This record gives sequence, C-alpha cells and structure tokens, in this order.
Amino acid sequence: MGGSEVSRRITRLVWDMRRDGPYRAPRGSELAALDALADAVARGDHAAATEAGAPLGLAATREGDRLLLLSGNGDERAWLAIVLRAVPRAVVEVPHPNADLATELVGLALAERRPDVLYLQAGAHRIAGAPPEARDRVDCPADVSSRDDAPFSRVADVLVRRGLPQIQLHGFADRDGVDVVLSPGAAPEGALLTAVRERLADAGERVGEGDDERWSDLLGRRNVQGRAAARAGTAFVHLELSRSLRRDADRRDAVAAALDKALDAT
Repeated sequence: MGGSEVSRRITRLVWDMRRDGPYRAPRGSELAALDALADAVARGDHAAATEAGAPLGLAATREGDRLLLLSGNGDERAWLAIVLRAVPRAVVEVPHPNADLATELVGLALAERRPDVLYLQAGAHRIAGAPPEARDRVDCPADVSSRDDAPFSRVADVLVRRGLPQIQLHGFADRDGVDVVLSPGAAPEGALLTAVRERLADAGERVGEGDDERWSDLLGRRNVQGRAAARAGTAFVHLELSRSLRRDADRRDAVAAALDKALDAT
C-alpha cells in the first residue's frame, strides 16, 4: 500500500515479530466473534468488522477507503492483520510474516492495486507460542497454514465458503532454475492458476510446478486453506517466491502487477 500509514503499521508489526512471542488459540466467545468478523469482512462492512474485531483485541484504524484491523504485537492474541476496502472479490494471504521475508510487501502491493482484494495476514511469527517439544509445523499453534484452529484459518474458511478465491504468498531460499513455485495445493487447478502462471512468465520469472524433486516440498498440498478451498470448490493459488525475488523491490512490484492482471483475466 505504498507509503500509506496502513502499510507502515503492518510493516512495523512484521518487523517486530518475535519467534519466542506469546500466542494462544481462540476459545469460548472468541470463536463466535471470529465468525462475526469474517461475515462482516465478506460483506465489506467496515462498521460491523470494527465492532466484531473489538472483543478480539483488534484495533481499528481508518485511512481513506481502508480499514485496518490489527492485533497488538506481543499479545497472546496476536492473531490477525486485515485490510478491508470494498466488498472483496478475492483474498491475498500472508500466513508467515517475518519468517517469509517481504511476503507482506507483495500482498500489500496487490491490495493497493485492487480495492476488491482483501488483505489477510497472520498476526504472529509462525513459531510463536510453540512448545519446546514441537517437531512439526502442526505442533506450532501460530503456524496458520498448518492449523485449522487459528483465527486466520477460521476467517479464511468463511471467505472461501462465500466463494472467494485465495492467493497465498510464501517464501523459499534460492534454488537453481526457479524463481517461483506455483501450486493449487489440495484444490483442483483452474482458470486463476493458469492466469497466474502466464502472467508470472510474462514478467520474466521462472515458474516451477508439479512433482519436480527440486521443489516438490513447496507445493502446499497439506495447506489448511488449500484443503478448505478444495472442500468449497473455490480457487487456491499457493505461490512460493524466492528470496532473491522478495529482496528486489522491482520484482516484488512486477509480481503484484502480474497477480492483478491474473485476477482481471478470470
């Protein structure tokens, strides 16, 4: 979102995230509040989203047509960052902020280009709140792409059941022969995935897909949001971006532009 205050606040939040930060799953009345929040967001209702977010500890900030809902950093309820503008047509998701360097900058750039794209981000580092014995991603309560009890997952599930496609951004360390790895996760391939593939190739990025041993670990087939999309019959684009790409502002902007064009084409 360019130089907006919304963008700066999210960037500061991501920069300050700690691997050893507190985190807990929602419980009790918080579950109903999350459902109310997701419903309000799906309708593009700023007032209702602000009201539903308050008992979840989400502070509301308005800037022009943007509503930012943001969890407090260092809070055990460090759950979400949401930017809502208009009634959303699609969702861009950042599940691993800080851990996947600069993925939030790509997501924010896409949401800046399109008022009809909802920005949905996890509020904590992916291993925040993890017990010492954690050995797998599913053991980490803040790893939202592996946990269906995370607020991020609960909101995303409501949105996909309303028919919204998801573009989810991840990052990987540089590997030979590939700049981006593209997958539908557990969902079927569709027109949006095809359009993203074509637009990224047009932007000059080397696109990896399928069961190639060089990137078969990056396909997100166990991804919680991808499985939700498969159940709902909606589009899911799991997009892994190389570290070199994410460190280059021009390439980040080109990826956001490619995603914008892909949404236009579907």
